[in-house]
Amino acid sequence: MGNNPYPLLTDAEIEDAANGLYLDYHRGSEAVSLAINLPVPVEDIAEHFLGYEIDFVETGIFADPDVLGGIDFENNKIYVNTSVADHDGRYSFTVAHEIGHHVLHRERYLQNTIGIENEILCRGRGEKPQIESEADRFAAALLMPAENLKNAVGRNARNIRTVGQARALAHDLITEGGFKNVSNSAMINRLRDLRLLKKAIPYQGAKSRKTYGAPSPINILKGAVKKWR
Repeated sequence: MGNNPYPLLTDAEIEDAANGLYLDYHRGSEAVSLAINLPVPVEDIAEHFLGYEIDFVETGIFADPDVLGGIDFENNKIYVNTSVADHDGRYSFTVAHEIGHHVLHRERYLQNTIGIENEILCRGRGEKPQIESEADRFAAALLMPAENLKNAVGRNARNIRTVGQARALAHDLITEGGFKNVSNSAMINRLRDLRLLKKAIPYQGAKSRKTYGAPSPINILKGAVKKWR
């Protein structure tokens, strides 16, 4: 990985981290059971459990709608582009993505930015550096816990062969399975990642979009971090 300060995390490690965060959050509540309640309240986890303030912004780097969110570890702030505020699925996924950075990358990030001007990790669209892909995977695992989703799907995915059928299944899971704060596309991608859908079903929302660059061979943060102005 060269100068990349972040160790590569396996899917299993990311799944465990997401499940562990939820259990820690749930143990701190007054709930009697440790069963995962849906939809997972990522906003409450961010604000009241992790202590972040969520700010909706549309200026500076967030004037670009392709920059969906960011996290400022030093000031305990999560920034969300105003453009996703009215889209519950995209909003929840953005917040969950930033929570992923907190859980997976915060400690190593702070170790490697001592003495550097305050920066925020930014979530954009398009081809992603390693840590952005890991935060996406974490967000999916947190919002759509594997065991809950597998139980909700049952045998319904066996005969899914087209994108239309996959979208219909995702719609049913969202409206009837309790996953009300995720988008149809995020649900389809999660089903594919868990191999509950055939690989022939393409990833949703995968068309080419503007990106803020691939990781630099000098410093991977150059591709993932944008200065807050």
